[in-house]
Amino acid sequence: MNREPFKPEPQVKRLWHLINFIIMAFMVLIAVLIMLVARTFWAPAIVLTGIIILDAFYIWYIGAYYKSLDYRIEPDGVKANRGVFWRKKTTVPYRKITNVDITQGPLERLYGLSTIHVQTAGASGPEGSKAELVFYGIRDCDSLKDRIMSNIEDPQPGHAPMPPSPKPEGDVLQAILGELTKIRIRLES
Repeated sequence: MNREPFKPEPQVKRLWHLINFIIMAFMVLIAVLIMLVARTFWAPAIVLTGIIILDAFYIWYIGAYYKSLDYRIEPDGVKANRGVFWRKKTTVPYRKITNVDITQGPLERLYGLSTIHVQTAGASGPEGSKAELVFYGIRDCDSLKDRIMSNIEDPQPGHAPMPPSPKPEGDVLQAILGELTKIRIRLES
């Protein structure tokens, strides 16, 4: 099993920059329209300057965040490290993984990338499909999903298998059936 960390494809940075450009272009357009409609220059110019400063910071942040990302597929689970200001290290043991999803939006499809979501039972509640661990910018997503799933279906040595659930004896089932029959007769009369 390869324990070497791997990074998302470099094209994911281009994708994030494209998304940033679309958002910032929309914000600049709104600021310019406000300047034209309000026929004032100073307030929208200050907002526009703020947008440009925010954009410069975000351009730097995309590169720093990309450098912080690394993923691992290890014998005991999948791992991810990320974060620029606050580092987060996530480990999901194979025995806790309940689902592995692949998503690909239209812009990701443009770059041939996908996102893999590794879910656990605790993370799939009413919040929707919030994943415990996310692999961004993956090109060969089906292969990576298969690697993860093969470890789930075929646990590594040292992992204790789940004990079989106890099966009720025939006498207990007969007693339950008898009680249910008595309840049914009373309800029907």
